[in-house]
Amino acid sequence: MNPIDWQCNESDDRVVIQGPDARVTFLRLGDRWIHHVSFGFRRQNDADLDELVSTEESDPQQDDPARVVSPVYQELHRHAFAGDQSRGFCLLLTGRLFHHHFSAAVTVSVDHDRDGAVVVDFDVADRCRAEVASLAATYLVRLGSSALRDADSESIVWTGGRLGEGVLTLRSEAGAILALAEAGRQGTRAQAVARLAPGSFTHRLNYQWRWATTAEADRTR
Repeated sequence: MNPIDWQCNESDDRVVIQGPDARVTFLRLGDRWIHHVSFGFRRQNDADLDELVSTEESDPQQDDPARVVSPVYQELHRHAFAGDQSRGFCLLLTGRLFHHHFSAAVTVSVDHDRDGAVVVDFDVADRCRAEVASLAATYLVRLGSSALRDADSESIVWTGGRLGEGVLTLRSEAGAILALAEAGRQGTRAQAVARLAPGSFTHRLNYQWRWATTAEADRTR
């Protein structure tokens, strides 16, 4: 894949990071920032893969304070990208939910060393002095079971169908555990779950969304 000139468009309630094969959108919804990710939309119709991957948000009115469905972010800032600025962008998000204090570095870039994949990397920290039974990031993926190629606790891979020649992968980093469940006929619920550190007041969750063409992905298998 050729180098990508990333663009970042910002307003008070929307931040869009975009390259030829990926678009990451952060939207302000009430007091928080939510996000969704689209891949491969220039290989398809621009609207075909819009909001392919969307967060499922925690609900403070119903959720157990000890079990985080998804981190909550109320502040968003541009952050210095470690490398050539034309090759990617980095955002820093922070927020609170119950006794949880969340921060996340979100990096959008291209993995030139491996498979040329577009990578959206989330490195999350949860600082909490109360009980933490689980820390997760939960997403709705608008792809049915027919697009699922492979799944285990470290990676979930979708290909074919509306993805065209693309391969979408959710990959765990730093020991995160992945889980998968159906969400209707044309949807999947995917979750990255942190391995909690007993006795620690800071828990980490690191995972990546990756997009590559079929040929690029197969070269690394």
